[in-house]
Amino acid sequence: MEPRGRFQLHLPGLLKVLAEHLYSTRKVGVRELIQNAHDSCVRRRVEYSERGYRSRIDLSIDQDTRSIRIADNGCGLTEQEIHEFLTVIGRGYTRELRERLAIEDVEKSRELIGQFGLGFLSVFLLGSSLLVETRSVGGDAPLRWFSTGDEQFDLGPGERAEPGTTVELKLKAAAHFLLREETLIDVVRAYADFLPTPIHVEGSDLPVNLGMPPWEEDEPEDACRRYIKRRFHETDPLWILPLTDGSEDLGRDSLTIPLRGFLYVPPESTASIKEYGDLAVFIRKMAILDDEKDLLPPWARFVRGVIDCPALQPTASREGIHQDDSFEAVRQTIADQLAEGLRRVATVEPATWRRIAHGHTDVIMGWAAKDREFFLQVADSLPLRTTRGRLTMPEYLKPSGDVVYYVTRELGSLQEKILAEGRDVPVIDASWFAVPAFLQNYAALHPKVSLVPLDDDLETLLRPIADPKFDELVRLCEELGFVVRVSSFKPTELPAVLTYPKNAEFIRDASAALQDNLLPDGFAGLVENFLDRQNADAEQSGTLTLNASCPLIRGLLDENIPPARRHRALAVTAYFAKLFCGRMLEPSQAATDLGIWQRSLHQLAKP
Repeated sequence: MEPRGRFQLHLPGLLKVLAEHLYSTRKVGVRELIQNAHDSCVRRRVEYSERGYRSRIDLSIDQDTRSIRIADNGCGLTEQEIHEFLTVIGRGYTRELRERLAIEDVEKSRELIGQFGLGFLSVFLLGSSLLVETRSVGGDAPLRWFSTGDEQFDLGPGERAEPGTTVELKLKAAAHFLLREETLIDVVRAYADFLPTPIHVEGSDLPVNLGMPPWEEDEPEDACRRYIKRRFHETDPLWILPLTDGSEDLGRDSLTIPLRGFLYVPPESTASIKEYGDLAVFIRKMAILDDEKDLLPPWARFVRGVIDCPALQPTASREGIHQDDSFEAVRQTIADQLAEGLRRVATVEPATWRRIAHGHTDVIMGWAAKDREFFLQVADSLPLRTTRGRLTMPEYLKPSGDVVYYVTRELGSLQEKILAEGRDVPVIDASWFAVPAFLQNYAALHPKVSLVPLDDDLETLLRPIADPKFDELVRLCEELGFVVRVSSFKPTELPAVLTYPKNAEFIRDASAALQDNLLPDGFAGLVENFLDRQNADAEQSGTLTLNASCPLIRGLLDENIPPARRHRALAVTAYFAKLFCGRMLEPSQAATDLGIWQRSLHQLAKP
């Protein structure tokens, strides 16, 4: 058997592949350097326990050399540590220290961030060369380490006077965007806002990072509101839910799910169908993801939030999270707390729930129709659009006697709204795709509730009348060019309506496009066949329905009315109905019909 071989490592190639493909953005390089500096400060505090020690990180820009510097007053590095950790890919002192502290002091172990020993690679996304000046807090002489990312590095005496480390990175052209103070501040706030180590940029008197998460402040809700404005640029959130540790039942024992943070409902937007459902995720107070969508339940698309959870396992690049058992446990914890919080706010704070439901009705309705558990929580408290404003189902059913009237075509015209109100109960606008499913779910949950769709021409609102005494009125309206029928409907003040089938607008537009040769050959044939099946002419004509219950129409039956006057009154009625309908009218046609209506009215007014 041949002797076992050894892998050969080509360092420049490995650095190039890892640096350029492990990370998605060059800003990660700054994050990793800040993380290393922070861990060095934590290490000095927990390992050396110096009285009066105050950690600090400084970022600065050198425009002349096109470089950035990250300096800390942490524990620094010895020559042995440089050889064992700095120059060994995949090994980090921080991880080993955290594993040791996890036994001695769990809280201190959670302050350390580093994990894989790979973060230092990210600097080669940014820089063509790297200079490290370091001095160990243990009293060793300062050291200087220099690398250009190849297989060789230089190590020799340094010049740093105080313990700590300074990393100077000469930037590649593609990273010159970091040579702006505002950009560095934005990067710090995006990734390291919660780190307790103060971070100063360009010698600023005050740190640019907050230094602690808002939920650790003395007034956490106010702090969370300020942070929402700072990070998400949103003011006046409708509701904020603080998150706490969860517990997973393991039978005889339970497992604590460490979780901190908050969820919030953004303010109402013009487009209420906008979905959110994303979390900014921190692990040990360092940002990992800005828009994680899988940790929230799928129905929570009207919610955003910020969490910090050390139980989550980051990917090697620390830009994603492994969807493992811990991930599932955290997701369930968040879902449970959100569901309970919504139940509580709907019960105890009805005014707040109304703001939430009104601000995000469409999104909430959509997910309630899909998710039974969520539906059960909101079914009785979600407002629906009706002809009498927004009403919850209990509010709607109170006057309707367990009968739900709805239309799936938007109640856009005044005519349709008035017809619907003729039932003396409100009619639900179910034109939003999720509403019919929501209503069906509600009826299934409440067997006494029945659904009555009032679709297409609202035919169910018009009760046909077969009475020969209306024949003369029908004939006169037909002479005006209308298809006419007589029905009885409410309100009785409405003398006539003009109704069209549901597909009328589409058929009209399709016919026009076909006639003007605007459709591709293959598609034109399909449209032509469709129009033939639909009887396009009939679909576009519309139907004038005279209201047999209206005093005006019944008054026109009087034989003492001169025929010419009756004819003019019917013309006024018919063209009023056409204009009132609000459908199938081009501006030019509307102007023509308005002229006919005006002339008829003028003639009717003559003695």
